[in-house]
Amino acid sequence: MRLFRPCAGERKCAMKNTVTDIIKKYWKPFVGTTIGCLITGFAIAVFYHHSKLISGGITGIAMILNYKLGWNTSVLNLLLNIPLFIVGLILLGKKHIVFSIYGTVMISLALQLFEGITIPYESHLTTVLLGGAISGFGSGIMIRSGGSSGGTDILGKILNKYFSIAIGTTQMSFNIVMLIIYGILFDLDLAILTMATSIMASYINNYINDGIDRRRVLQIVTSKPDEMAQRIHEELKRGVTSIPCEGGTTHLPHNMLYVVISKFQLASIKRIIKEVDPEAFFTIHVTTGVYGKGRTFHAVSQIGD
Repeated sequence: MRLFRPCAGERKCAMKNTVTDIIKKYWKPFVGTTIGCLITGFAIAVFYHHSKLISGGITGIAMILNYKLGWNTSVLNLLLNIPLFIVGLILLGKKHIVFSIYGTVMISLALQLFEGITIPYESHLTTVLLGGAISGFGSGIMIRSGGSSGGTDILGKILNKYFSIAIGTTQMSFNIVMLIIYGILFDLDLAILTMATSIMASYINNYINDGIDRRRVLQIVTSKPDEMAQRIHEELKRGVTSIPCEGGTTHLPHNMLYVVISKFQLASIKRIIKEVDPEAFFTIHVTTGVYGKGRTFHAVSQIGD
């Protein structure tokens, strides 16, 4: 009895396996990029165009040319990205460019798809808050999935690889120059509104990628580590790591407890510290990602490739 049907040829079989492996490995970035670009494209086409504002990157240049000369934004966005694709392909390789090409095509299709759709409103504040929030939500989904919308992402990667310039610095500098040009060509008020919308979009983007439920990390230096750890474990159901340490000037031995809690447990752990060791020294830090074995934490296996 045959348990499987052999492929017609070794080359065909190898190609089939390769395509299957690629789909399994990269389906999340492709799906995330598709959804993110559709949402971002909707925000740009419906809200940004309503108030004559621009988005960041190469798409922003395409929008300026659209406002000034009436040229199609989606077509311009594709054409302006082609030189970057070529340079990126040469300097970065295929792996770094494939998602950028796909993202650029998807955002251009989204702009074309939602072109002409209008929502009746008058205040520019609606564009800043609602348009910026929707745009940031879309780009946040795309970035969280490991996707890219091309444009200044490619330029940033090139400068980072060869000149060690941070990608964020490149994107920010590019957008600042573009805002100055936009303010000169059109109106300073529109440039300021664009900046406010970008800040809103960036805030939502960071919120999506950093996570909604930010944890609190406490480092507690105490002379009663065992009792403190036991109380935290029993009352808050949290694990505690004890780290031996000593005073920097006194050289007296101490223990530092390291514990991660939710923001709702902060008041309770402060009470525990006060009751167990009023002389304890502790600091509180906000963290945006907790991975490893623990209740409600992310498993290390969930980290994307």
